[in-house]
Amino acid sequence: MKTRFTCFLKNKKENYSEFSAVNLTRAGYTILIFLIFSIIGYGAFAQEKLKVAVCQFPVTGDLQSNFEYITRFIKEAASNNADIIQFPEAALSGYPPADFPSFQEFNWDNLRDKSYKIMDFARENNIWVILGSAHYISESEAPLNCLYIISNKGKIVDRYDKSMLTTGDLKYYTPGNHISIIELNGYIIGFLICKDSCFPEMYNIYRHNGVQIMIHSFYNAHHKGKTILDEFIPAQIRVRAADNLMWVLASNSSGYYSSWPSCISRPDGSLESLEQGAPGILYREFPDNDKTTLYPSWTHNNKMMQLPSDEVYHNGIPSQHQRAIDTSSLP
Repeated sequence: MKTRFTCFLKNKKENYSEFSAVNLTRAGYTILIFLIFSIIGYGAFAQEKLKVAVCQFPVTGDLQSNFEYITRFIKEAASNNADIIQFPEAALSGYPPADFPSFQEFNWDNLRDKSYKIMDFARENNIWVILGSAHYISESEAPLNCLYIISNKGKIVDRYDKSMLTTGDLKYYTPGNHISIIELNGYIIGFLICKDSCFPEMYNIYRHNGVQIMIHSFYNAHHKGKTILDEFIPAQIRVRAADNLMWVLASNSSGYYSSWPSCISRPDGSLESLEQGAPGILYREFPDNDKTTLYPSWTHNNKMMQLPSDEVYHNGIPSQHQRAIDTSSLP
């Protein structure tokens, strides 16, 4: 409400020049504004608030360890009045082959049990949870690399499946072929995973669907040391945000060696990050106008790209199994 009130005074100041004849003092202006707000109500100028929590922790193949980090951070974010919390790619399941050899001997029952507990935890703490995991399809098909979109009622309302798989991913996962969008507290939110960031068309289709905030989860960790990803991905996040006039919430695993820390980029390309390699939460509250009070800020690409009718938004061959098509199916 403070930002709205300040802007109102600044934008309307000249309109009160007609009162100069009666020499209104600053106190008089204050009384006048108070009366206006009293008559029409503050709600006319208010924008609904949304508080997000972007998390990082050292994701591993140990589901119990991942589960404990996830539930701990859900509780912490809820206690800080966050509306929604984001976790990295594969946050619960772990990521092959970095965390385990393959899904051949994977304990799906254990994953389901912990997934249901996290759903209950979301309901108990009244917070939306964006959970990186793996979604089982069938014995004959590789699972989906997914983000479960769990509401504050503890229900899976949608699921985004990583579409642009790496060459390595195609050995372990089936690609998705859809976008996922929700509206929360008046903000339109989209979802992507890791290498999707390398393809401008993945952001472009969301921009055409009115997305304002992109939740983009990554797993760029467990390297032996620095790689090109250290510089490439943070730069890419900033460009995607600026090119599409979106806020990009980018979470990453903090497992050693983590290429870059979880971060948030504004539509002006500015970036705020957590400490690299350390578990933690980065908070941001919308409406997010603070940057413009520090120095001049502006957006860049105000010309929307065209949306080709023949564009393909996936690598590999998507599944036609009902568990893949039904994006609200249980783990």
